[in-house]
Amino acid sequence: MQRSSLAGAAFLALTACAPTMKDVEEVRALSEITCAQRPGNCAYENSPVKVVDRPVTLPKRPYQFFPLAEPLRFIDARTKTWFAPPGTLTDGASIPAIFVAIVGQPTAPEYVNAAAIHDAYCGIGNEGGANFHNGRWEDVHRMFYDALVASGTPDQRAKIMFAAVWLGGPRWNFHYSLDQVPTVPKQRAMRAAKRYIEERDPSLAELEARLWRLERLLIREHPGLFPFMNPDDVERDVELGGREEPEQEYPELEDGGPTYENGDYGYDEEYMRDQL
Repeated sequence: MQRSSLAGAAFLALTACAPTMKDVEEVRALSEITCAQRPGNCAYENSPVKVVDRPVTLPKRPYQFFPLAEPLRFIDARTKTWFAPPGTLTDGASIPAIFVAIVGQPTAPEYVNAAAIHDAYCGIGNEGGANFHNGRWEDVHRMFYDALVASGTPDQRAKIMFAAVWLGGPRWNFHYSLDQVPTVPKQRAMRAAKRYIEERDPSLAELEARLWRLERLLIREHPGLFPFMNPDDVERDVELGGREEPEQEYPELEDGGPTYENGDYGYDEEYMRDQL
């Protein structure tokens, strides 16, 4: 009984704090301070990452993990220092497996430093680490984008990888998760984000606004998975993500996808093969 009360209190605390316009403007401003815009602010210490040649295999993970032999630090565009201590497990990836066919293999040399820092804050196998979930999930994923750019990843590619961890990566201390959304709709949302990046070359703030909007569409498509949410909740999250844009069509989310019958999510193999 006490557990239920505590959970209810936590949920009320999360949903009661509606953002002010000042909060929204601060988020937008921070999103525009990136290593693409201020490369002189960004630096690694003790790079490239050094690992112990002792691979670790974790259940249901496609790549082998290696523990860091030495610490790795990264200073982002806002001059915040991020730290991956020795022993941090990293697989050199960080991209959710469901998006690899869309994003591409995430194991190029210019990704490994960023992946190691990102893994220290939210990577599987590092739950007992000193920095695990130390910070907001949004800031950790923004840091991943900065760290990719600072490692030499082209800006557009870094934004695509950022979108992948935003839509499919871990979240914490937040009132909802996209984990329960079926794979196929999330893949279609990722393709929509990728196309938007390639066609529009958005700023990071503009990209975040689009990602919040894609989330809203996923939530509206699957209301049964989010019974505790209402339209006001979703609108609030979209506003916090950045400036509003006119409603637009998202063909990847609406056309040609699998057929849903009686709540059972089918997998249209031919459609996915054509798209991927």
